[in-house]
Amino acid sequence: MSALNQLVSLLLPGSELGAKPVKANEGIDRVLAEMVARAKSSQRSEVPEDHQLHAVRQFWERQELSTFKDAYLLSWGLCIPHIQRGPCVLEDRSRFRLVLDGVETFRTKPSAFRRCYQGLVKSYFTYDAMHPECNVVGQSNWNVLREYLGERTSDIRDRYLNPEWVATALENTQLFSTTPCEPYVEALLRGDASAVDRLCEQLGIAKASWFMRQLVLSQVQSATTLGNQEFQSLMRRLLELLGRNEVLRDRGLTLILNRYAKVPGTHLHQELRDAAVQWWGNPWLPSNETRWGGVDPAARSMVSDWLKLEFIETFFTKLADDGLGDPRRMEFWKRYVKAIGNIEFALGSAARSSREPDFIALRKKMAGLVCDLDVSGSNNAFIMTMGNLVAVEFSGMGNALYGYDARNELPFDTSRALRLAAGAQNSLKQKTKSILWMTHQDGIHNWDKWEQMFEATLKKEFDIYPGTSTTRVVRAPPPSRPPPAPLAPPPPVHQRPPTTTPRPGPSDEWALASALTPAYSMSALQRLTRPLGIKVEDLTMLGGNVWVRTSTEIPGFTRTLEAWGFQYKPNKGWWK
Repeated sequence: MSALNQLVSLLLPGSELGAKPVKANEGIDRVLAEMVARAKSSQRSEVPEDHQLHAVRQFWERQELSTFKDAYLLSWGLCIPHIQRGPCVLEDRSRFRLVLDGVETFRTKPSAFRRCYQGLVKSYFTYDAMHPECNVVGQSNWNVLREYLGERTSDIRDRYLNPEWVATALENTQLFSTTPCEPYVEALLRGDASAVDRLCEQLGIAKASWFMRQLVLSQVQSATTLGNQEFQSLMRRLLELLGRNEVLRDRGLTLILNRYAKVPGTHLHQELRDAAVQWWGNPWLPSNETRWGGVDPAARSMVSDWLKLEFIETFFTKLADDGLGDPRRMEFWKRYVKAIGNIEFALGSAARSSREPDFIALRKKMAGLVCDLDVSGSNNAFIMTMGNLVAVEFSGMGNALYGYDARNELPFDTSRALRLAAGAQNSLKQKTKSILWMTHQDGIHNWDKWEQMFEATLKKEFDIYPGTSTTRVVRAPPPSRPPPAPLAPPPPVHQRPPTTTPRPGPSDEWALASALTPAYSMSALQRLTRPLGIKVEDLTMLGGNVWVRTSTEIPGFTRTLEAWGFQYKPNKGWWK
């Protein structure tokens, strides 16, 4: 056998074996796939904070950055104070500039530069430059950092293998602009948070980051620019967002309230009402002025009306004396919501002490409006101010309505325990001191329904109309000069009553009443006549006239009646 043939015989078995198909090894394929995935993975080993702090303290003293490790650790630790409650590197202009210059030296080496870049991104999303008390230098440096990150994004890509977070940063460069949230708002309003979740995972954005808060505010701002129907459909989501974000709650709620007030009809939105009252309190109480003061008057009035409606419904249902409710009174006063200025509730012992969840929630919502009613059981009272009228309704259906003049000192003090006994000290039932007393009884005074009688009386005597706001006249100080001259010439002598000596009485009081009643109304007439004990009869509901039963001429008093158009009839009195 020649040497050549011998070589062929030796190689033949190997060539035959190599020609056989090689069985695939799944284990090797799995390992290779894991290696590639790990190389691209966004997951990174977090830099221990104690290592960052050590690097920050050394750099603060030496102000030198000589190695890659220094640049890397300081990039991650820009927001860490060098001493407790002291400034961080981002709040020091010269030191921050040194860090950026040091990182810049690795710009030509993508694998090294992007590790520092990743730390700078973490610091960018961690430092709260939007906080009202943010350090001025820190805010300025943060803006520089934002621009730097935006300009250097392209330098983090390697032409070989890149982690997934690099692609995320390259695809979302607007994160480093003045409108970082804009691209994600529309999807978030639809309930799709996948893009934001990916950002947080890939770039290490913490839930406490300013970016997450701004996303909330951006959604609210964007929603308020939508049409009425679309905006209203997002209300629940917006309120849920603000409910989880106390920092932006006030700003966001202000935007929502002002926008909703522009929706035609401004129909009751119960969740908006409850959220506003829970977060800011009662809109018409002076103690809550700080928060409510930033809202448009129309929006504030809207919530006030909603809350008053709820209180009226609650009083005539939940707080009803018999527990059955009084729908007629409830529906009547709901029509006067806009006319009602202030509301107070005098709660009896049962409503004050009840541990039922509904009552506990109700008392919380009524905070600042509740006064004590010194009675046992389920008796309660509802005190409402409409213009110059303070009206008191009671939970028991058999009680009359009492009305008092808001311009004069009220016969009761709501800061003290109130009573119900007629005429008792600090009682809500002071008929002799009232200017209005009406019963909820049908078929009296030529009225089919008591509601008709109430509405006509409120309109005629107090200029109070359903669905219309009223203006309260502040009580004037006592006059320092005699009452003004008559507004109309006196009638002929033969029509005037005989002149007699005025009866003894509080002349200053009726003179003051005359001076404070430039326009005629039944309440003004009552204020004028009550101090003198003069009887007034209103027969208009029977088709008659108003009579002032006196045959005595009293200077000032007589002139006022004449100015109001009253005429004198001998032996009967003045009529109109």
